[in-house]
Formats: sequence, structure tokens, C-alpha cells
Amino acid sequence: MEHLEHSLGDLFTDLHLSGIWPDEKAISDSILLIPAADILRAYHAEKAKGTVDLKAFYNAYFRPVIPHESAYHTDPAHSPKQHLAAIWPHLIRPADDPSERSSRFALPHPYVVVGGRFQEAYYWDSYFTQLGLLKSGQSALVRDMLDNFAYAIAQIGHIPNGFRSYFLTRAQPPFFAQMVQDYGRAVGDLPTTYARYLPAMQQEYRYFIDSPHSHHGLARYWDDASGPRVEMYGTDLEAQHKGVPDGYFRHLRAACESGWDFSARWLTDPQDLTTIRTTDLWAVDLNCLLLRYEEILCDASDDPSYRQAADLRRAAISKRFYSAETGYFHDVLIADGTPNLLTTAAGMFPLYAGAASQTQAETAADWMQQHLLAAGGLLTTDIASGQQWDHPNGWAPLQWIAVQGLRRYGLHDLAESLRQRWLATCDAVFRAHGKFVEKYNVLDPLAPSTGGEYALQDGFGWSNGVYLDLAD
Repeated sequence: MEHLEHSLGDLFTDLHLSGIWPDEKAISDSILLIPAADILRAYHAEKAKGTVDLKAFYNAYFRPVIPHESAYHTDPAHSPKQHLAAIWPHLIRPADDPSERSSRFALPHPYVVVGGRFQEAYYWDSYFTQLGLLKSGQSALVRDMLDNFAYAIAQIGHIPNGFRSYFLTRAQPPFFAQMVQDYGRAVGDLPTTYARYLPAMQQEYRYFIDSPHSHHGLARYWDDASGPRVEMYGTDLEAQHKGVPDGYFRHLRAACESGWDFSARWLTDPQDLTTIRTTDLWAVDLNCLLLRYEEILCDASDDPSYRQAADLRRAAISKRFYSAETGYFHDVLIADGTPNLLTTAAGMFPLYAGAASQTQAETAADWMQQHLLAAGGLLTTDIASGQQWDHPNGWAPLQWIAVQGLRRYGLHDLAESLRQRWLATCDAVFRAHGKFVEKYNVLDPLAPSTGGEYALQDGFGWSNGVYLDLAD
């Protein structure tokens, strides 16, 4: 595993600032054909002669990562389920070669990639991908993925955002305990599964509880690094050159840990990314996932402290994240403890986690129906900021969370309406384009989704998994 931003020095910077690559992540993921020190020496020798043709130099010393699934072509005769069964093998990767010279964090077992530009495993994507794998009878592959995650926890103390060197300073929404529980139930042996992964679950839980993630007893998103992101190095260096507020890059990175990169959810001005303030908010979804973690650890161990922690967190979510003004759940401003009254799909996580009273669940469902439910599914927020985790976009994991939360509180008609709307959106896009994509426009499913730092990606792990689970 290479930290290319260090080992390639000024060459890495020059590649990112060149403007040659439309997606900078391709630079950060490249495979080096010879040791980095030798490449850097060659670059300095070329620079001493005059202007360097960066594209030609790159082609001589690097190999780009090619998406395997790009070779797959949709069979027009396939139904959506047949298509997903056919594309899974193109998203599966064997155990990594640890001798590869790249930013890849080598995993010892096979795994599933997201697809498109994301040719490595990602943390919370893997939970929703796993839903589909279990529906497809691929429990052995799910166990490989769990073993990879346990390996990562043993190596670095947590599961990273994604398995690249530049992702290791942050995690993502912590679904590992739920992955373990779902797998154990699917194979019919929950006690043995718990015993196998209990040390890893306990270690990851402590990562969120004993670190800056935990602030005055509740949790926020965080990143241990505070400089420009390596995967978008040129973009961030240019922003730094123009001038950004203190703490900007940590807030930016923390939003990446949330998975919501980026959204008006984190901004004081929805039209201005420099107003980002992610670490200043207790995140409603993160606290709900830690509640689920505490409940599962209580089931998996004989330690009563997990039950006590879960009871305290459940009460705090119900009291502090719920607004009587809206009847909905929101992130909370750490500075004064008041809800940040922006309506987002994250407000459905308390229903999923069972942290709401029945009355709170019903008022939250009403608010969601009024402000976020669209013809094609659940809007991410009700603000059209131009960011990809905002109106008019809908994302598979948030649909699934909301459906499960509504079902948990007996709100079956609304859950069924949302389920059918989302499946119809996926079906419409598949019929029109022959693929499943990263995100969808839920106002007009056949119109493109908008926003983001890169083009709309095909694949797509969590869209595939959620579709298979909700269609069953």
C-alpha cells in the first residue's frame, strides 16, 4: 500500500493540477509500474530538461485501474432480477495482491466493489450490497467480506471509508454489527457468528466512543486528518489557494465519513460549500447506528454496560433530536443543543433504530410524507442546492432505512407506498438504459440525477442490493 501523496511528492501534485484527468481519483488509484522513488527520480530528470509531457510520462510509469464491469453488456431480454444476477460476478474481486504498488489497502479475502470509479470495497455500501448477496444465496462471499472487515479492524482499529491508503483516517456509518447479525441469522447460527466477530465489533465500537467522534456523550462525524483530500487533491489545493475557513478540510472529510458528500445538511448556506460545518453537529443517523451497535453488542456478550449505554442513547435521541416544532428528527447543533431544523432523510433513522415513541414515529412519518416523499421515492433533503445528497436525488440506502423504520412502527401503508415507488423508479431506469445507477432523480426518474464531484456511476452495489431486498 502506497501513500502516493508522500512517495510521489511534487509529481503527485503536478498530475492532480494538470487538468488532464476529468476524474482525479483515477490518479490517486493508479498502479505504479516501478518503485515510487524511481518514478520520482525519472520525473525530476525530465523536468531538468524542460517541460514534461505529463500524459506521456504517466503512460510510461503508471497503469490506470479499469472497471471490470465495463465489459458487461446488458441482455435486453433480462428482467431487472436477471440482470442483477448476471452482473454480480463482474463486481466481485479476488483477494488483493499485497505486492501491488498502489494506494490499495490489500484485503485477504474476496469482496464486492461498488462499481464505476469505485474499484475498491466501501464500508456502508457493503452493508446494502450484502442485503442483495444474502437474497442471492451468496453467504460464503458475505463471510469473506466480514472477515475482511475484521482484518481491517485488527490492522487499523476501524473499518475505513474505503480500502485505499487515503481513506484510513476516517470510517463510514457503522453497519458492521448489523452485517454480522444479518449474516448469522441468514446462515441459522447467530451464536457462533457473534462469537467469531465479537472482538472486532467491540474494538470498532470503542473507535467511535473513545475518539473525537464522541463529544459530550453523543456522536458526530470526524476525520483524523485535516488537510486536502488525496482523492480530490487538485480540487482541494485550488480551494485552499482561493482561501477557505479554518477547519474547512476536516468538515469536508467528516462529511465524506458520513457518506453524504455533499449536502445542504452540513452547510449554513446551501449554495456555498465553504460554509460546511459537519463536526459541529451531532448526527442523528450516526447516533441511531451506535444505538443499534450497543443493542447487538448486548445480545452478543454478557456485558450489561452495553444495555445501559443503549438505554441512555435511545432516550437522548428521543429527547434531543426530535423537534416539537416540526414533529421530525434532525441533527443537533453541538454549541447550543438545539435541533438544526433542516428536513433530511436521515430523520428516519430513529424509526429504523427504534428510538422514537409511537407518537414521534407517526408525526415524523407525516412530516416525511409532506416534505420528502416524491413520485419516485424519498428525497434526500427538500433543498435544491446542486449537491448530490440533496433534492431531487434519492439514494437506495435511505429508501431502505425509511421502509424498515415505517414497518417497525406499524406504518405499513406508507412503507409499501415508498417501496413500490422506489422499485418503479429502478425499473423505469433499467428499462430505459439497461442498468442500475448510483442515485436516482425521484421527481422525474428518467431525468438524470444531479450534483457531485464526478459523473453518475453505473454498477451499482447498493442499488442492486436494496432492489433485491425490497423486491422480495
